[in-house]
Amino acid sequence: MAGWDWQFALIMPASLSMYAAVAAAIAGSLPRRSPERCQANVGAIIALALAMAAQICEHLISGGYLQKSAWIVVIVSATPPAVAAHVLHLTATARRHEPSRAPTEAKPEPPTVNVTRTNGPPWKPVLDKPIPVLQPPPQKAVSPALTPRPEAVTARVSPEPEKATESPQRPSADEVVRRLYDELGGKRPGTRHIRQALADADLPNSDGSCRQARLRVEQEEPELKELPPA
Repeated sequence: MAGWDWQFALIMPASLSMYAAVAAAIAGSLPRRSPERCQANVGAIIALALAMAAQICEHLISGGYLQKSAWIVVIVSATPPAVAAHVLHLTATARRHEPSRAPTEAKPEPPTVNVTRTNGPPWKPVLDKPIPVLQPPPQKAVSPALTPRPEAVTARVSPEPEKATESPQRPSADEVVRRLYDELGGKRPGTRHIRQALADADLPNSDGSCRQARLRVEQEEPELKELPPA
């Protein structure tokens, strides 16, 4: 009645029947109270309602109670594509909710035999130990070369220690002590003689100064050390 060939007209009842069957099957495979299952149930109800409405409309047109119009042709022509689209949508939804495959069974390990020896520990199976990964040694950062200062002044240091500056009074003290050997008639002066002579010459006259002055004189003339004491 919609203007289709009778061979294509058979697609309408077939598509509605397939629509109802697929929607019911998918609804049964989805979890309860899920939005997808509710959508599949609605699709099954719509498929049954379309099938019933098509039968009723056909009988009304055949009985003369209903006139064939352009809206009926449009609805009939649009039904198969809409049914196919919704069926594909329900199929994709069902695939997303397929239960995951069971994990593959682990390969059984070969049995190990524990062989014992007399008066010895039991043998143990050889286990593969992981080889430790050696980390490369840390590299030290290279510090940039120091640029010399343009106005740096370097001083040359002598490896020999500097001699202490001799006191300007030493020659006078040595001369005073040397004269004592002659004044005492060729005798070696004692500390008291040297202290008195240095005091008269207004020179330092401590015991250490007296002994140091006599030591310097006798180092210059070692024979004076052999003289008898005064």
